[in-house]
Amino acid sequence: GINAEYGGLDKTKQWLGETERRMRAANTPVSPSTLLNNAFIRLIQEEVDPIPETIAMDISRFVTVARELSAVVFSAATILVLQTGVGPALQHDSFANKVRVTVYQLCSDELISHPRDILPNISEKLIDLIREEITSRPLNDEECQNIRGMLSGLQAPSNPVYCLLWERAKQFFTSLCSGVVREVPAGFNVCKTDLQGVASKYTHLVSYNRGVFGPFYADIISGITASQQTAPSAS
Repeated sequence: GINAEYGGLDKTKQWLGETERRMRAANTPVSPSTLLNNAFIRLIQEEVDPIPETIAMDISRFVTVARELSAVVFSAATILVLQTGVGPALQHDSFANKVRVTVYQLCSDELISHPRDILPNISEKLIDLIREEITSRPLNDEECQNIRGMLSGLQAPSNPVYCLLWERAKQFFTSLCSGVVREVPAGFNVCKTDLQGVASKYTHLVSYNRGVFGPFYADIISGITASQQTAPSAS
C-alpha cells in the first residue's frame, strides 16, 4: 500500500513540522488548512530540503511554477519601477505590455532560475524599449544610467517593490487554495492573465496532491498539533 511505498514519511513530517514552527514564531494562527497552505507555498518560495516524499513526484512542476511566478512578479515590479521613475511618457498599457513581453522572452530559458540572474541583459533591452517609446528626443547617457540604477534595485531579494508584489501573489495563491475567489491583486493589472495562469497551475497541483495524500497530511498534522498542546509553554 501507499504507506509501504512511502516509508514513514519522515521528510513530509519534517516539512510540515518546520512550517508549523515558523508559523508559531511569526504568530500566524495555525490550523490544519493554514498549515498545509503555508507548507505548499514554501515549495514555490524556497528550496525545501529534504524533498517531502509526498511531493517528490511533483517537485519539478512546483519548480516550474516558482520560475514562472518569479517572472510575473519581476515583470510587474519592473513596470511599476519604470512608470514611477521615468514618468508620464511610459504610463500607458501598451508600453507596460512591451516590458512584460520582453522580460518573459529573456526569462524563458529554463536554465534561468530567477530574472535577477540576468538583470543587466533585461536593463539594456528595456533601455532600448524606452528609447523607442520616447521619440521626442534621444535619451542621454545620464538618463540611461539613472534607469539602470532604478532597475538594479531589483537585484536585491529584499527589494521592497518586488517583496510587496510577491507577498500579494502569495496571498492570492493561498486564498485560491482555500476556495476563496479574489480579484487579482493591485500592481498586476498588466500581468493579470499571466498571474491567473500560474495560479491555476499551482492550485491544480496542490488540489491533486491533497487529493492523493490528504489522509496522511491530516494524520501528521494532528500529531503535530497534539504534541504542541501537550508541550510545556516556555515561561
